[in-house]
Amino acid sequence: MKLKHSLVTAAVVAVSGGLLALSAVIVPGMVNSTALANHVQMEKLQGTVSLTNGKVPVLKVEAAAPVSTVEEYLKQKMTQQEMQQIYTYIDNLNEEASMFNREMSEAEVNRRLALNDQYVYEGVRPKALLPLRAGVADFYLDLEKGAFTLPGRDMTDEELLQLIDWSYREMYALNQRNTEQPPGPGAKDIQQAEAIKLAAASVKKLFNVDISKLDSHANYSLGWTTKQGQWFVDFRPYKSDTLRSKGEQFLSYNVLLDAKTGVVLDTTVVDLSYKRTAISAAAMEKVKKDASWIAAAKQIVTQKQGETRKIASAKINGDSSYLKRGLVSVLIKLADGSTYNAELRYPEKTLRCLMYEAAGTAK
Repeated sequence: MKLKHSLVTAAVVAVSGGLLALSAVIVPGMVNSTALANHVQMEKLQGTVSLTNGKVPVLKVEAAAPVSTVEEYLKQKMTQQEMQQIYTYIDNLNEEASMFNREMSEAEVNRRLALNDQYVYEGVRPKALLPLRAGVADFYLDLEKGAFTLPGRDMTDEELLQLIDWSYREMYALNQRNTEQPPGPGAKDIQQAEAIKLAAASVKKLFNVDISKLDSHANYSLGWTTKQGQWFVDFRPYKSDTLRSKGEQFLSYNVLLDAKTGVVLDTTVVDLSYKRTAISAAAMEKVKKDASWIAAAKQIVTQKQGETRKIASAKINGDSSYLKRGLVSVLIKLADGSTYNAELRYPEKTLRCLMYEAAGTAK
């Protein structure tokens, strides 16, 4: 299994989206925002979604908000020598080398997810550190080759905890190495609390969901193309990895906002368990002739979003990239030149994502 240098941590710690890849949910504040800037642009990588009138449970709420124990633990335990060892390992990684000798089984992945939450929130630690050379144990990381060797049998809980522990040590060390001040909101930008408030209102408006008891995290970054400040806000259940390990269904929500104006640019709902239905060319021809798709999108924009400006036009987006993803994209242009893109799930016509671009926005 080959993984590039920049994906090492995500590959080890997370599956289908990543522990810190989008929102630093598990260890808020541990990873420099600069490292996240390339990941917070609402690319909808987490999966697909369906909202079918309450058939999917929305909230999985813990009795009290759990608190991460990781950063303080690593601050106390990691030595400068250990961090230098990690720096050398990262610097010498061959981007084309195989990172693992085999893939983890589904059972191992699910156990790792549950153990990850226990590591983060309950202080569960491995009894011994991950071996860093061959010949010591069945599971080890060869620092010189930059490769993990997983045992031919199922990994034990201790081995999975060693893998988790190493991943957090790697992230912590890299964060300590990067002393460059990450970009932050300016004096005229909306601040974090306001960004979360506006994002919550957008989720409530579009999906009729109260996210007050979900875990929320906000990251500030500069847009890839515009280089303008943006807030990415993520809402998901506490200990979501444990829910995933048990195969429990839950929804999470991602919102992207303009940091200067507070205008919501993108609101997406995510259900990792949803099974998408690819759209054939013949089926898309029928969709284009079915006025109910455009009617559904207009209803979302006017009744849910509350848009009062005049709609100048509405049409099905012909981009073929939507077909395999099982999405019908409806482009709605307002009289002043602003546009909405409503992504609807096929065949349900349920909203997955609503994107907005103000008139005159630089491409």
